[in-house]
Amino acid sequence: MLEAIRTLQETGYQPYRTFLFVAYSGEGLEGGKDVCTPEAAEFLKAKYGFSTCLTIEAVVRLRGLGAGKGRTPRLALSTQGSERLMNLFEDAAQRMGVRTRRVEGAIDMSIVFEEKSAYESAQEAPEISLSWMGWEETSRRPADTLDAISTARLEQAGRALALALMIMGRETRY
Repeated sequence: MLEAIRTLQETGYQPYRTFLFVAYSGEGLEGGKDVCTPEAAEFLKAKYGFSTCLTIEAVVRLRGLGAGKGRTPRLALSTQGSERLMNLFEDAAQRMGVRTRRVEGAIDMSIVFEEKSAYESAQEAPEISLSWMGWEETSRRPADTLDAISTARLEQAGRALALALMIMGRETRY
């Protein structure tokens, strides 16, 4: 996330939209069960006025971008029903020379069964997650140390993310 912000600032990029970057901790296991991922709208409540002045149009989640297994690493992309968002990130990664793989994500079935468009679904906003394939193998284990982080993988993911954000910042709809 910080690499993408740095890249956006250094290039002088001026988006047509507001980007809100949020980093949080506390993710993990409670009583042996996964703690759910917080809803993006909950973060807007942390700053007075954000929840009434900002509309979430897309959510990009980053996990395990400094780790992963395999000789030919692939950036795993998972989306919750937004083919356009998936294509945008795949194209940005390809342009940056980063190999990707689609991984299964949840689909908002209300789009299929109700008379709503993708923009009016029950989902708060289209969402995509980025991580390196195999990052979970060392996550939350003794081998999960600062020394295990790959600067090359962070840099590759940061380049792909920065380009995707630049495109998103100029798009009119997702």
